[in-house]
Amino acid sequence: MSDNVSKGGRNKTYYKEMFKRYGLLISFFVLSIGISLLTPNFLSSRNLLNILRQSTIVGIMAIGTTFVIIGGGFDISVGSVLALSAALALGLQSSMHWALAATIAILAGAFVGLVNGVLAAKIRIVPMIATLGTSTIVRGLVYLYTGGYPINGKAPAFEVLGSGYLWGIPVPVIVMIVLVAVFQFILSKTQLGRYCCAVGGNKEATRLAGVSVDFYHMMTFVIGGLMAGISGVVYAARLSSATPLAGQNYDMDAIAAVVIGGTSVSGGEGTVLGAMVGVLLLTIVTNAFNLLGVPVFIQYVIKGLIILVVVGIDSYSKKRPR
Repeated sequence: MSDNVSKGGRNKTYYKEMFKRYGLLISFFVLSIGISLLTPNFLSSRNLLNILRQSTIVGIMAIGTTFVIIGGGFDISVGSVLALSAALALGLQSSMHWALAATIAILAGAFVGLVNGVLAAKIRIVPMIATLGTSTIVRGLVYLYTGGYPINGKAPAFEVLGSGYLWGIPVPVIVMIVLVAVFQFILSKTQLGRYCCAVGGNKEATRLAGVSVDFYHMMTFVIGGLMAGISGVVYAARLSSATPLAGQNYDMDAIAAVVIGGTSVSGGEGTVLGAMVGVLLLTIVTNAFNLLGVPVFIQYVIKGLIILVVVGIDSYSKKRPR
């Protein structure tokens, strides 16, 4: 009888691990099938490409947010960083080549990430408070730079980054896929990725192992700012315009997608690929609601409930005795 009990326990653990590993993908396919039955236009090639294109801005941002949360932090400044990068990428085109302007805009995002990292890792300000402060400062700088008015693009070649096609695939989708591949490799196969996970999982044990905890903690924020800068450039190229209000609520969408994608809110665990599935899930839900004519305020309520349920399950599962 004891053998049967132990076997049942092993089976329970096995199924739990399988659900943890593949539950998100199963949910993704079930949701897609259900929506396709409700909205016949959902599976059209045009709509599927539209979903991928809509996913790119938050998707690129979510790559960096994955590193930040895995490292044990939170960054709510990335929406403001997107606005700053978008404004710089367009505004600087009047005095330099668009490629140089875009590079400076991306580096500006990385610099804000570095500031966030220093505040969190060196000065020991709680990451959410630190990034709340920098978010407010950066948003104010965007207003100062733009004068409160939209900035429009001047280089048609720049717009290809946001609205062009290559081999029939939107260019921003290609950019997102390349970045996902690169940073998933970094997270899973390099020392940087392993130490970022270690810092988020157990900072003190990692410090005792001789790892420069502060450096890798800062690097998670730098990557977060870098990705926000790239998403800002893609945003500017797509719309060929940037306003001081650009990127509002994008940080919350990125955090939601990362958590839904399986990254632990307590740090130390997660994948970039999972975050992308989370982004696609949220985009599909939004797309379906739009096709069904669901009011925007109801969409906010449902999105908030999804976040609470996923975070609640993650927190509850970690507190339960194994």
